[in-house]
Amino acid sequence: MTLIQRHDGTIYDLLDYGIRTRDLIISAPTPIHHFEQVEGRNGVIDYGTTYGPREITAYYRATSYDIMDFSLLRDEIFNLFRTEESFYLIEKRERGKRWLVKVANPYSIPQRNVFGNFEIEFVGITGFSESIGTTQDIQQNGLQFGDDWAFGMGLLFDDDSHKYTHAGTSFRIYNAGNVPIHPFEQDLTIKIGPAFNSSEFFELENITNGTMFRVNEGLSGKEVFLDGPNITIDGLNALGRTNRNFITLEPGWNDFVMRGTTSTRVEFDFRFYYL
Repeated sequence: MTLIQRHDGTIYDLLDYGIRTRDLIISAPTPIHHFEQVEGRNGVIDYGTTYGPREITAYYRATSYDIMDFSLLRDEIFNLFRTEESFYLIEKRERGKRWLVKVANPYSIPQRNVFGNFEIEFVGITGFSESIGTTQDIQQNGLQFGDDWAFGMGLLFDDDSHKYTHAGTSFRIYNAGNVPIHPFEQDLTIKIGPAFNSSEFFELENITNGTMFRVNEGLSGKEVFLDGPNITIDGLNALGRTNRNFITLEPGWNDFVMRGTTSTRVEFDFRFYYL
């Protein structure tokens, strides 16, 4: 069973259109290794690995009301899977996750009476699946298993673990995914403030991986918003007033400390990402 979700949030259940998912095959991650050969040295130097797009193949059966209606269903399928913009695939047997995709190749739908079996090859653009819900959904509504959250997503079963709005000077953030989160590559917003007793500087450090965000001035009564690579203070562009570094998150627990303030509210909003 497969759902399609557009970027505006509209969801289409393929069963409602007479399209049954026979199978959805997702390839293993596509590693891209970065090596360098050095003259006079054995082997190569390993400069790490990134991941390329994923191959996703879906097998469908379309069923029309009668033989004459099959061509109408065929055209509806072409419209559903149109890819002038990307869309999300949601597999019902793995609810809670979605894949950002585009159709990779042309496909045809041969008619057999009122049936037609066909397959579509997709490109999983980011190489990862992502949670449908965000951490602020959990913060506001609690962790409720259903359409947005499911078993097998690395979630913890106690209410205290999934808190993503904190106040004070130290706290922990849990990333249930198995992929690190970088604000340039994944959805990550951090709202900071209003800050109290911050007259000279402000620092937010992820002690787990050493990433630190610093504002080179006091933040008393001010609010900072980090939205991916964009930084604003009270709504004004503020990159030049910072150390130009960004917070990243590791899978699992991330321990944070704030300096240059006696107490500040911090709100994290992000999705979980999975190989």
